[in-house]
Amino acid sequence: MAIQTSVFGVLPDGEEVKRITIGDEEGFSVSILTYGAIIQSFMVPVGDERRNIVFASPSLEDYIGDSSCKGQIVAPYANRIAKGRFTLDGMEYVLEVNNGPNNLHSGSANLGQKNWNVIFQTENSVVLNAEHRDGEGGFPGNISVTVAYLLEKNRLTISYTMVSDRKCVVNPTNHSYFNLKGDGSPILDHAVQIMADKVVLVDDTLIPTEVASVAGTDFDFTSPHTVGDRRDGMYDHCFVFASVKKAKVEAAGLRLVVDTDRPAMQLYTGQFNPQCNCLWEKSGPFCALALETSEYPDAVNRKDFPCVVLEPGQVFKSRTSYTVEEM
Repeated sequence: MAIQTSVFGVLPDGEEVKRITIGDEEGFSVSILTYGAIIQSFMVPVGDERRNIVFASPSLEDYIGDSSCKGQIVAPYANRIAKGRFTLDGMEYVLEVNNGPNNLHSGSANLGQKNWNVIFQTENSVVLNAEHRDGEGGFPGNISVTVAYLLEKNRLTISYTMVSDRKCVVNPTNHSYFNLKGDGSPILDHAVQIMADKVVLVDDTLIPTEVASVAGTDFDFTSPHTVGDRRDGMYDHCFVFASVKKAKVEAAGLRLVVDTDRPAMQLYTGQFNPQCNCLWEKSGPFCALALETSEYPDAVNRKDFPCVVLEPGQVFKSRTSYTVEEM
């Protein structure tokens, strides 16, 4: 397909937000907004129809200040940081508290709420860049974040590159929500399988308390379970991958396979998803689920968790792919 670029909207400062649609030879297409590098549609051919499998809205106004973070590239730091503070080389950094007593998804520093620059694009790919300023939201470092989207034969791959001029903490993710029925009706019937042998247990503010085995618990997705089977379908937990870093979701004749090089994935089943202006017929609680490949939550405050520190001169690189196929 030819490159399709249009103006999606105009920000209050007059800056245009572009909508870029990439496609492949199989009839799949993905639309990316420069605002937040957001995935605004993921169109999948199913028989004679095409189905949008991501939670999305039709106008820019619906995305500005969107607390659900739908479709965004969340950076520099996704997930929660306890009490909105951490210490690095003896210096305490104080962040915004925007989720109970904690910092969530970088607060106002989140690049998912900034307009990105398009660096390069082809018929099936687009590369965008955004800059985090040192001290913004309390986070250290002038951090350059580059994200590449590539769509090839029913597979969307997101590649991340991050560099900084000073020691900082990084944990980017894509915060798309999926509903394989493509209509926003509850995802409680979606079968989920996660190749994770451990889960990060949390307190009542969703801050980690311990890493535990999933064996024999409601967190065991090593074999498929529908979302609504257990816990009334309510999950907002980080699953730690075993040797195979992969997850699968099946519903309505489609299978979504997520594979990554990240150590973990946050499964959020959308129990607090808002009613909103939406491309689907329905929205609200459980209308879609998020599969956020990432580091562990609050890793900045836990020496027993994998390191999330990026040194100046180092390059953070990561990749996550989403493959959709008919069953």
